Amino acid sequence: MRSFSFAAVFLASLSAALPQSPGDPDFYNTVADIYSGPSCSADSFVWADPIFGTGGTCQLLDRNNNTPDIYSYKVTAQYPGCTGKTGFQYHIIDLKALMRNCTATLYSDDTCSGAGVVAAVGQCVEPTDGKPFVRAFVDCGF
Repeated sequence: MRSFSFAAVFLASLSAALPQSPGDPDFYNTVADIYSGPSCSADSFVWADPIFGTGGTCQLLDRNNNTPDIYSYKVTAQYPGCTGKTGFQYHIIDLKALMRNCTATLYSDDTCSGAGVVAAVGQCVEPTDGKPFVRAFVDCGF
């Protein structure tokens, strides 16, 4: 009986130490720093913001109606296998980001159908149309 309880405690602690996976209810696929001004400057830093879920949808960036306008955005971490939209609908295409398959696509429109801006992990991006980013698209394919 003692070995069973030790094994149960060990397995519980091991699973708690592992990173979240796509099946977890609070899973987030991407984390980014958002900024209320250009160039991802420290004086306009708002907060680190997660994108929840397994992706594949056009997600609102200001989910709680408490975020200032987002004029620059920097992806800081992304779950392996997740990527932004691909294709020719972008004003800016970062080929290195697409080749690394580590991107989010940011939009200044509510439908994610306009020209998107591809953001690679660690890259600061800004809207190309002067309007703030309002939506993001990430697809994880699982």
